[in-house]
Amino acid sequence: MTIYTHYSSRAARYRARNRTILGIILSVLAHIGLFLLIKNSVLDITPPASSEPPPLQVSMIQPKPAVPVAKPEPPAPPKPPKPPKTVAKPQPRPRVPQVARSQSNRAPSPHALTPTPPTPPSTMQHFPADMDMSTMIQQRHAERRAADQSAAAENAAARAAEAEPSANDIARANIAFQERRAEGNKGGIFEIISKGPRVAQYVFRGWNPDPRHGRAQTFTVDAGPGGDVERAIVDDMIRVIRLSYKGDFVWRSYKLGRDVTLSAREEDTAGLRAFMLKELFN
Repeated sequence: MTIYTHYSSRAARYRARNRTILGIILSVLAHIGLFLLIKNSVLDITPPASSEPPPLQVSMIQPKPAVPVAKPEPPAPPKPPKPPKTVAKPQPRPRVPQVARSQSNRAPSPHALTPTPPTPPSTMQHFPADMDMSTMIQQRHAERRAADQSAAAENAAARAAEAEPSANDIARANIAFQERRAEGNKGGIFEIISKGPRVAQYVFRGWNPDPRHGRAQTFTVDAGPGGDVERAIVDDMIRVIRLSYKGDFVWRSYKLGRDVTLSAREEDTAGLRAFMLKELFN
């Protein structure tokens, strides 16, 4: 009995295609595995150390101002030594010769009846020979202090005598007081109590013996619309001053710290106004 096997062409094509697909799959898997292997080996490689130095980093900082160095001062020249104080050495007392003693014991001769004038005491003080130097210096200082104190007392007494007024001075002062009393003191004090942009008030406290001007008076000043209130105050004060003075008068300036002679004459109004504006409002 004979068996025949028949293969169709279609089955052969299927088998060939399957083998091709399987080969492609195996090839792709092989390439993937090879790629992974090469990648791991490449990552494990450490790069060689570079021989070049790392880059230099520089930071810009503003320099600090230079501290001035103090120059050493030149040494001061040495002071000249003080000259030593010369202390007068005590001089020994001159011994009186025996001849003089014998002559003094004798009776005076008729030619020596006129007494000789006494010699003034010598200003040089003689110290005993056995006194040491420190004791002499202390004694000198004590004598000098006593002389200075006596001189100071004399000067103080002389100044006190000069300070006491004489009879003529007292008489002149009394005459001047009586003249001022007869004329009457016409002065007073100005005091600004309120000042606005247009209206102001001030008080004049006078000590004039005239009862009309001797009490405190309040004056109201109105400069008008757009007027200068300070100038209006000064002009009204000048009017009050001219009630008592027509010529020169004395203004006691506390700003200048002294008395100033001013003029209340009509021709001197501009200068008087300028001074009072500066004195009161400057």
